[in-house]
Amino acid sequence: MIFCDAGEAKELSEMAWDIWTEYYNTFITGDDIEYILRTFQSEEAVRQQILEGYLYSYITEGDVKVGYICFKLESDSIFLSKYYISKDFRGRGLGSKALDEMLEIGRELNMRRVHLRVNRHNHLSINVYKHKGFLITKEEKVDIGNGYFLDDYLMEYFF
Repeated sequence: MIFCDAGEAKELSEMAWDIWTEYYNTFITGDDIEYILRTFQSEEAVRQQILEGYLYSYITEGDVKVGYICFKLESDSIFLSKYYISKDFRGRGLGSKALDEMLEIGRELNMRRVHLRVNRHNHLSINVYKHKGFLITKEEKVDIGNGYFLDDYLMEYFF
């Protein structure tokens, strides 16, 4: 993995907008998508996350950037924050390879687990995580402000 720096926040944010508006509209309303993107995936939000220690890495096919993965190392675990891949490149194993690389980092650092949040209606992603060995450990509805909520499963992978 080659990690991004804060100078790449604009490109990462633009990529998130493209992927989210195409993919997530099948189970999240447009207003919710826009709020989440403005709040958590704006250029400034991405830059701040990188400065706070979130590790962003592009998912590539050759020299083409097709998505990205973002995670944060914690004391004994990894928080998988973002894992997005463009429509035309899904199903080719590129995202799976990125996820495997992140899991290998966890093994090398003797982490106990990887944890993440995933929308309960995001069946495609849930199935990918289950295939990799993640388990659903909790359901949670979280207020993220302005009347918007995350309706998620918490999933964990144990080393």
